[in-house]
Amino acid sequence: MNKMYRWKAVCGFVLAALFTSGLLAAPPAVENFCILHISDLHIGPLTRTAKMPTGEEGARSTAAIAWICKEAQQPQKLDSLGITTPPPAFVIATGDVTEYGVIDRTWQHLESLFKPMGIPFYVTPGNHDNTWTAMTAILRKRYGGDHYSFDKFGCHFVCVDSAGIQEPLPCLEARTLHWLREDLARVPKDRPVFIFQHHPLSTTEFSTPFEQLRFLEVLREHNVVLLLMGHGHGVSKQRWNTVDSVMGGSTFGPNTGYSIISVMDGVLRVVYRYQDEKKPMQKVLEKPIARPEYPGIELLRPKAGWVSSGTAVPVIVRLDGEASQVKMTADIDASKENQGPLQLRDRVYSGMIPTRGLLPGRHFVQVKAEGLPGESNRAVEFIYQPSGAKAYLPIAELTAGMKAGPLVVDSGCIVATTDGRVIHVPTSEVSLAKGAVGARPAKKPALRTLCDTKVEIIHSPALVDGTLYFSAAEEGVFSIGLDGKLNWKRPVGAVVYGTPAIMGDAVYVGDMQGFVHSIDRKTGKLNWSKPHALFSIEMPLVAKDGVLYFGAWDGFLYAVNAADGSLKWKQPGPTRKSRYHAPADCSPVIVGDTLFVTDRGYLLGAYTLDGKYKGDIANNIAAIGPTADGKGFYARGLSNGITRYNAEGKAVWTQKVAMGRFPCPPVEAAGRVYACSNKGVLNALDAATGEVLWQYQVAPQLHVMAPVAADAEGNVYVAGMDGTVTVVRN
Repeated sequence: MNKMYRWKAVCGFVLAALFTSGLLAAPPAVENFCILHISDLHIGPLTRTAKMPTGEEGARSTAAIAWICKEAQQPQKLDSLGITTPPPAFVIATGDVTEYGVIDRTWQHLESLFKPMGIPFYVTPGNHDNTWTAMTAILRKRYGGDHYSFDKFGCHFVCVDSAGIQEPLPCLEARTLHWLREDLARVPKDRPVFIFQHHPLSTTEFSTPFEQLRFLEVLREHNVVLLLMGHGHGVSKQRWNTVDSVMGGSTFGPNTGYSIISVMDGVLRVVYRYQDEKKPMQKVLEKPIARPEYPGIELLRPKAGWVSSGTAVPVIVRLDGEASQVKMTADIDASKENQGPLQLRDRVYSGMIPTRGLLPGRHFVQVKAEGLPGESNRAVEFIYQPSGAKAYLPIAELTAGMKAGPLVVDSGCIVATTDGRVIHVPTSEVSLAKGAVGARPAKKPALRTLCDTKVEIIHSPALVDGTLYFSAAEEGVFSIGLDGKLNWKRPVGAVVYGTPAIMGDAVYVGDMQGFVHSIDRKTGKLNWSKPHALFSIEMPLVAKDGVLYFGAWDGFLYAVNAADGSLKWKQPGPTRKSRYHAPADCSPVIVGDTLFVTDRGYLLGAYTLDGKYKGDIANNIAAIGPTADGKGFYARGLSNGITRYNAEGKAVWTQKVAMGRFPCPPVEAAGRVYACSNKGVLNALDAATGEVLWQYQVAPQLHVMAPVAADAEGNVYVAGMDGTVTVVRN
């Protein structure tokens, strides 16, 4: 064993023993303290028509919260450890505090339940909080943002929003990494850091391990002593690489209780206390809070952005420490078909990892090390560009992701980001050598921010007569010119997300409290506002012949008169189930006299324009969009690829390409159909036959939640949650 590595290991063992025995105190900067951790409350909704949440949802967690509020006012006795902590300083809830988001008075009801507690209460959102009515606006008002941090007791506490906005899958997007990087840059490297987020790093709901590894790269140089999480409703300890994580149970069900997080004399302890007194307290974790020493792993090759055109990618890794007992392997995109061992020579590991079967585009190499005190995987992105592959042009890398699809304009495209910016991305000034291996733009385009709302924009702007109309959370609806000049801004008293529908002299939007609004297109004055849905209206409205068609998260479809907002009809969505399976995240498509609708139950159905249900068409459909001629529509399937349907809802062709469940419809342009899978595979199909013309990997297995856009020449624009804007030339 290397002498230095052995000395570090021995010192670490001795220090751990001294800390645990209490013979050695923590560094003076870290005080003794106690906090409480709760998770997964799932408080039922309190809508505008209800006096209180009712039934099972109404009673859920309320008794446990009352008990926690009482217990939080006094020191915590850890009888099995012979320790009594100071009174808890604050309580942190790691997500799913609500069942259906913060509709109407749900958040006020939640706060009233915790009011007797008398100590600070912090929240980070979970998937239930952000899918139906996202709580980001409340977190901005209460804590300054959905990502926020604070210092106390000589430690740094970081609350991370791991939940996608209006999306049940987790996402550690570009905005998250940028914020976290800037936040930790102000923190001394040896200061203990506590991370709070809803999703375990081990969950397979993330796109691939590269998403979590990118997150850990930001944390790597810091003393992250604990990550507190939820989501699983269980009580457990996990380690993902070198990060210890604790799951915080729930406030209902068999694991009702809370975690006691204490630091006493330099020792961090996590103990779970069950409300059921018959269950003994469970010691979950005990360790020194001092930072341990881990051998460093340096990934020498490939470097980020490296371009490969061969049959294998060279991987070279250097280990800082004794290497004889350490085994290393590497893979591409976490694939079993593209993996291999790394051979050791003088503490340097090397090997060639095959590229067989890889699509041209962006991928990642992952290095796995076994035999170290803490598993220390590393990962880096690279580009695979074999000779003769399609031209690849990543034209922008932004500090926030994009859930809104790009909007094509004459000089390039316009994108809207999750941090609230509307940005013009020019392509006319960027040249590309056709067919060049690893071709990149000769210079970065001069991006221009047209508007900065500082709140999330998650649906594309509408462009009509040279004017952009878009919705920006609690800031409202905006009208700006292509030069960025503000025409007007109209708050509507609630969060708005959908692309505004333009019909005649009015702009129409639904909001996250179930209202529909009509706004004068020229002046921005409100024509009318009418309540319709009991839950949120997220999607862009579809306007036709004086009628607005839309679905809502209460499970219903609506048709509303555009002139005065009066209701024409209301019908259940195809699945006939409320809320979880609502027709709410993909706009309907009108072909002739038929309204085609798909819902979160992934059932595609057809309605007459007066609201009569004509029947089911297909299962496992996540999104639909019109054909270029308006005589049919395309469907994106969970597992059955892309299908073209005619006006009668009959399948014309089906192509079995990988897609996924994001509500991003295929787009037709220049005789081709384009759609991007959940993990960044861009597909180009022949619109007439469905034949696959080409495929390109525009993201390194990271989530693409935005619909693609294409211009008249068939050039395709893709915006990713990793902050990249990509053009693939036709």
